[in-house]
Amino acid sequence: MQVKEILNLLETKMSPSVFATTDKDGKPHARFIHVGLANEKGIFFMTSPKTHFYQQLQNNPQVAITGINQEDYLIQVIRIEGRVREMGQEKLEELLAGNPFVEQVYPDHSERENVRVFQLYEGEGFYQSLTQGHKYTFAIKADHGA
Repeated sequence: MQVKEILNLLETKMSPSVFATTDKDGKPHARFIHVGLANEKGIFFMTSPKTHFYQQLQNNPQVAITGINQEDYLIQVIRIEGRVREMGQEKLEELLAGNPFVEQVYPDHSERENVRVFQLYEGEGFYQSLTQGHKYTFAIKADHGA
């Protein structure tokens, strides 16, 4: 399986996925986050600067992401550990356009103006089909300009 196919699966079939971070005291936190885009340029997601998630990303840019997809017999999981960087509002319109959760998470349109995009730009990933036994490891290494 190609990395492009794995990342497309994460974006289209495993979103929202679980994102894990740590706070300033090293305590772990996990939450479901919508993967806005996942491609050769990285994994893109968004959050508001008002959230604990945002503060945790600022204090420690290391994240772990995991997603699962089950269709009939097929069960697939993806795990990724890597570094993120804030992209500001670059790519925000692109992420909002395909995000089915925007209206529920940010019902106030003025709140969306403060949302920031993050990019997982480097990391190691693991794909496994739990029912077929396929296992793949892959790397994510995006250019700084993404």
